[in-house]
Amino acid sequence: MNILKLSCLTAFIISLAACSPTQMRVNESAPIDKSKLKFSVSQQQGYDNKVFLLSQTPDVIPYWNYGVGTSTNVADTVILPFGGQHTIKYSVNSAGGFVAGDSVNIQVTQNDPVYFSDPRWAMLTNGEAGKTWVLDMTQPIGWYGLDYLKHNGSADDWNYHPGYVGNEWVMPNLYWGKMTFDLNGDFHYSVTQNDQTGANPQTCNCGFVVNFAAGTVKLSGCGLLYGGNYFNNASNWSSLTILDLSATSMTLGVVRDNPAAGGICWIGYTFKPQP
Repeated sequence: MNILKLSCLTAFIISLAACSPTQMRVNESAPIDKSKLKFSVSQQQGYDNKVFLLSQTPDVIPYWNYGVGTSTNVADTVILPFGGQHTIKYSVNSAGGFVAGDSVNIQVTQNDPVYFSDPRWAMLTNGEAGKTWVLDMTQPIGWYGLDYLKHNGSADDWNYHPGYVGNEWVMPNLYWGKMTFDLNGDFHYSVTQNDQTGANPQTCNCGFVVNFAAGTVKLSGCGLLYGGNYFNNASNWSSLTILDLSATSMTLGVVRDNPAAGGICWIGYTFKPQP
């Protein structure tokens, strides 16, 4: 029995040696050669924001990166919302692994008139040119119940937005800084915030996302321009609610959620275009 067990063990070890890692690698599929990758990128005539992607490499999963998004579809149609030069990168996942391919540059004539057809885009950003906003010190700040936009008559359907004259306690009458939204090649946001003395400006730049249907603006790394000493009253200055928007006035709110400041509501700051 001992001899039999030893023979079986020896045979098992020999079989493992026969299937060495080196031999196993030889049997694996080799990565596809980059020169064999085939694809096409084209644009719709008269509406070159619409781009057609087509992978022509067999037996692979394509990976497209077109700047504002990615795709793994063999054939796809994407919309590039911004005018200017765009780079489309094509790579693949094959049996032999990931292979980075080539890229092509395309030119888009203008910002997509369909994507940006809502007039509120122009009110907020003035398109590619950008729009700079400052606090409107005739009525710079107000407080709003969380049902204010629903107008449903609930206990939270209220607002208190006093005029500045006679209510100077709301904040010192200073130049608090400026913020700019633009659509020049991307969703750009910039804010320059002054301190409680109206000096020592600090500038932050980031992107933003707007959902007009939901009435929200989300900043991707900066905060809303504010005035007064209310900064500690809210924990999130990047998720904003559009309380009012026109070409000449805008009120954006942050949620007041500091228990020491009172009940939960929106702090609404009103802005006007910088002269």
